[in-house]
Formats: sequence, C-alpha cells, structure tokens
Amino acid sequence: MQKISRITLLLLVLPIILLTGCGNKVDEAPGPVEMGSDEFEAWEIALVEMRIEKNEAFFKAETSPLPAGDLESFEGLNYYFPQSELRFKTPFIAEAGTDTVSLVMRKGQVVPYIRRGKLAFNNQGVVHHLEVFGPTDTAHGDFLWLPFYDETSGKDTYGGGRYLDVKIDAEGMVDLDFNYAYNPLCDYNADKYNCTLPPAANKLAFAVEAGEKSFHADH
Repeated sequence: MQKISRITLLLLVLPIILLTGCGNKVDEAPGPVEMGSDEFEAWEIALVEMRIEKNEAFFKAETSPLPAGDLESFEGLNYYFPQSELRFKTPFIAEAGTDTVSLVMRKGQVVPYIRRGKLAFNNQGVVHHLEVFGPTDTAHGDFLWLPFYDETSGKDTYGGGRYLDVKIDAEGMVDLDFNYAYNPLCDYNADKYNCTLPPAANKLAFAVEAGEKSFHADH
C-alpha cells in the first residue's frame, strides 16, 4: 500500500478544519428560530397577550404616557402582524470590560451607558451585529437594553428608532425577537419625554417589519 505523505494528509484534513471553523461562525450567528406548531401557537398567544396588556395600560390615564388629547381618541397601538422569521436565539457576547459610551438624546443631551456586549444573527444569509447597553447607575435597577434603527425608521416606525429589552437565560442565550420591538416614550408624547437615540453601530440595513409601528403611522 502506498504511503500518504504528510503534505498530502494535511491537504486532505485542511478542508475539514476550515469547514468546522465556518460552522462555528454560523453557530454564533444563527438564523430564525424554527418552531413546531405547539411552540408557534404558544409564542403567538404570548405576543398577542402582551399587546393587549399594553393597550389596556395606555387606555388608563394614570398609566398612559399619552397626552390628554390623544388619550381621548385612543383606539390602540399600531403593530405589524407577527413575523416568526424575525425571531432569533443567539448567544450573548459579553464585553471584557465596562466600556462607558455616550449616547445622544433626542433634545441633544448626552447620557452615559455601559456597553455590556453584542448579539449576532443571520437574516437571509447576512450576518448582523447589535450592541447591548446597561445603565451606569444601577440604583433604579440593572437591565440590558438594545436600541436600534432599521429601514422602516422614519417611515412606518418611529424616526428615533425602537428598543428591545434583553434577557440572558441560564445557557447564555438571548431570545432576540423583533416582534417585541417597542417605541420610545417620545413617540407618544414628545413634549413630555426626552428619549435616547440608538448609536450608528445599531443601524440595520434591512426593514424590520415586526413589532410596534409609529403611534402616528395611521393617524
């Protein structure tokens, strides 16, 4: 039997190593969550229930951010239909340190946040990255927050971007579900609220047609 040289063996093994490496990168930027019928039904019900609860809070003067004029004519918030292909489960990539960054508010003020980490996801073959932030002062609670722009911003959705709350599970994964994207309070009452704008790094180059639309979209 002819002996295989070390160089030949390396050439045979190298493609396997490269493919394995590529597989790891794909795992770090997963595509949409695949749901069976039962899981899909439970997901959709939870989403609808959340929207009902938020509408109920907006109807009540004591819990609504709406000004009196809008509250009188309020019939419900504007949403896209549920889009399961815009839900991703992805690992939370934590920052090594506590990098403080300055984000700009709608009225021009600058506010500090801590960049806590990143999320990556694969939408239609393109990998996107988003930065996740937390407060510098945790006196009122510690939370993870993801502000973003996309191609709907200023059109169907609020021009100042939208927000997502980020929760990390026991396995270090995040349920990145754009169907839960919500508007800053500025969209409901610009005179009363001054909201933080997303950083340029969190601008997605596609239309996220999921979650909450602008409050004034259909007005």
